Amino acid sequence: MAAMQSMTGHTRLYRRNATYYHRAAVPKDIADSYPKREETFSLKTTDYKEALRRVRIAAVEVDKKFEKHRKGLQSPIQQEVTEAQLQLIHDTYYWYLLDEDEEMRLAGFVGYNAAKSFEEYKELHQFVTDVTKWEYARGDSLGLYRDEAEEILSWEGIEIKLAPNSPSWNKITRALQEAYLKASEAISKRYEGEVVETPPDPTTAPQRASSSPLLSVLFSERKTEALRANEWSPKLVDDYQSWTDLFIEIVGDRPILEYKKADARIFKETLMRIPSNRNKHWQTKGLAPAEAIEAAEKHGLPTLSISTINKALGRLQATWTWADKQLDEAVHDIFGPMKLKKRKSAREEADPFSISQLQTIFNGPLFTGCKSERRRAERGNTDMSGTSWFWLPLLGLWTGARLNELCQLTLKDVEDSGELPYIRLHEGNETQRIKGHSKRNVPIHPELIRLGLLRFTNAQRRAGHKRLFPNLKVDAKGYYSDRSSKDFSNYLKRIGAKTNTTSFHSFRHNFKDACRNGGVPHDINDILLGHTLSGMAARYGDGAVSIPRLYEAVCAVEYEGLSLQHINGFTD
Repeated sequence: MAAMQSMTGHTRLYRRNATYYHRAAVPKDIADSYPKREETFSLKTTDYKEALRRVRIAAVEVDKKFEKHRKGLQSPIQQEVTEAQLQLIHDTYYWYLLDEDEEMRLAGFVGYNAAKSFEEYKELHQFVTDVTKWEYARGDSLGLYRDEAEEILSWEGIEIKLAPNSPSWNKITRALQEAYLKASEAISKRYEGEVVETPPDPTTAPQRASSSPLLSVLFSERKTEALRANEWSPKLVDDYQSWTDLFIEIVGDRPILEYKKADARIFKETLMRIPSNRNKHWQTKGLAPAEAIEAAEKHGLPTLSISTINKALGRLQATWTWADKQLDEAVHDIFGPMKLKKRKSAREEADPFSISQLQTIFNGPLFTGCKSERRRAERGNTDMSGTSWFWLPLLGLWTGARLNELCQLTLKDVEDSGELPYIRLHEGNETQRIKGHSKRNVPIHPELIRLGLLRFTNAQRRAGHKRLFPNLKVDAKGYYSDRSSKDFSNYLKRIGAKTNTTSFHSFRHNFKDACRNGGVPHDINDILLGHTLSGMAARYGDGAVSIPRLYEAVCAVEYEGLSLQHINGFTD
């Protein structure tokens, strides 16, 4: 091949034989990641003045390309390519092969590639075609086209950052092989003197403007509506936002009508491999999804649970359902049916505490004396009966209430003026919230009265407090239970009562089982727990049950094999 000669008039203008070229080395700051060592290509002219005009334009475009590559280094890594992206890769490579062939014919097969004549180039073309057919027939994805794939993904208009371990590499390689074999047929016709048009560059073809909004814009509208209608709590807003952001990070922010089933499938497959709490582990904090997956597999970090994966898919599906009601065009549900089948029932995923665990918990330092509030998992002489750490587990055991429902209680919510005291669980101001809006009254179990709950409540009133546990502060998401949940989990670990399927919520399962074992009717059990009534009970009446009837049910709750008589309780 003839050597290139540097020309005057522009630092990037070169000539080989009679044809002028643009030639520029890749800047050092992106040289390691850029797929080429230099940007060299024909200006498709033998006229000096025209070449000078074209090289100036080309230099500006190449500099834009370099800058775009710099910005692309910060873009998210895809775990897989979509079907639309795969088709674009195929079509672009097909165009490139025919365009390259056309350029060679314009140059008269002189000084181009390894062929110095028409006959030699035709022979080279047939050789590459035979190799491609051999690789394609055998499903060989590690030959010539793997290197070609890495370069093509960087081309302007494609620009995909694909994870090194992505299963899509084989699909891309096969798409390139198919494009080459298709182009080979067209080029062979040109050798016979037939006219075969080179198609337009697919990456520069005008795209039909989508009438649908970007997903990010649409979700912002959905969030505004949900907040205005008080549909979502701050915690739910964060949950929807985080899963939507992750979806966009994985498959990109596009008009909602452009997403396909393949995008949802890529999202689901990424969720199945991504580590749980990825921004809390030092190994994965701040990493893009594909990089976090690689680090998690290397360090053996736990992945998302089936319930969490299904919740994420459900959040996106809900957004799609809402969008279908808002837009004129139909928005197809790309997420259904896609949820994973649970290996266990909801009950099996969150166990009640065993009697042995309950004995360990209530024989622990919190209830018999500890070193100090800070060292509450160590035995000592500090009485904890005046703290939330003492009362929350007891209330969970004897009311079956959720942790946040208990943490947010005000002193007015403890009704003790009548013959049968009870706790009022309800929504109040913006920081008092009940899951499913299931307000209810739960009579106070005799064991809680023996342990001094009413004495503790009155002491809090005399101290001028408004809330039962004034030390618990609301978090940024509007919940009081975040700190208590972590404290209790740590306490279980310290005393040896923690398992992977038990947490504070396990008290709720214990209470439900105790109601069942005590002969409490199913609908009364549901009312006490704040569950939606089912069957005939849900169709008739308002679900209201008298306090005496509920008190009778609560008194039936007992835990065989568990005694709390050693706990002294609260005294003024």
